[in-house]
Amino acid sequence: MRSFQLITSALVIFGLSGAVGGCDNVQSAPEGDAQSQAAQSTEALAGVLKDRSAEEDSLRLAGELDRVIRRVEKRYGVEAGVAIDAQSGSVQRGLKGEEPTWSTIKVPIAIAAAEVGADEQMIDLAIEQSDNDAAYALWTQVQWETGDANGAVSDLLDEYDAPAKVEDSFGYSTWTLKNQAAFGASLPCVAHARHVYDAMANLIVYHDNGLSALPDTRAKGGWGLSEIDGMYAHRQFGVRTTKGAEPQSVGLAIEVVMPGDDFSDAEPALNALAKGVDKLVEQAIADGAIKPYVACRRI
Repeated sequence: MRSFQLITSALVIFGLSGAVGGCDNVQSAPEGDAQSQAAQSTEALAGVLKDRSAEEDSLRLAGELDRVIRRVEKRYGVEAGVAIDAQSGSVQRGLKGEEPTWSTIKVPIAIAAAEVGADEQMIDLAIEQSDNDAAYALWTQVQWETGDANGAVSDLLDEYDAPAKVEDSFGYSTWTLKNQAAFGASLPCVAHARHVYDAMANLIVYHDNGLSALPDTRAKGGWGLSEIDGMYAHRQFGVRTTKGAEPQSVGLAIEVVMPGDDFSDAEPALNALAKGVDKLVEQAIADGAIKPYVACRRI
């Protein structure tokens, strides 16, 4: 009955109400015009139903993410946030990622450095081991080669419609989870990013947690204590890929914030959040609620 009502409403909207019910006092249109009108109305109705289905999928996904976040927050006494970016759209729930980026910003720094010929071993240190001295050396090389490291990294992120407020003290840059997930989905196709992308799959054991510990997922984490509110944040972003004739990508970004200053205290919550998100994304892809990018997100 609901489907009949939807079809009837659409026919009324598009001027074909005479097709439903009586036809008294209705002047017949030429056969070709009638067929054309019917085809246009059918296409319009299909568009309405498609949009409605996509909206329902998005709302359902948001609700499921809310449940994952609440479970983690309740069990571990943290605040959490998640962003997902896919061909079907982006969704962000919980914390928005307004805290400092910490070491996650090393990914675009390393890509900007690769573009100006940075040493690959230095990139490995900055990404695989999150070495701060190596990251500063990459930043300095970008500054030397371009005259504006801040601008070079900002321009890179703007190019992929994933902007951040990049600071000279780069760990204190701000980059929302939503924009991190968007850049994560772009990573497989970002120019000069190949070595950085590979390094994200080879993190040392100490850093191989959360998103990085998931199968078919490359990620980089960052963590630190806020000098403003004394809260400890651990965040990650990256890309989940699928294998096959046509590789597919979904961008992911997660964060947990909690009292304290110990990496190991935040790790269990981050692991639980990552696993919950991964399970949800896998099921949503299977159900068609999430449609991954083919290969990567392109602008």
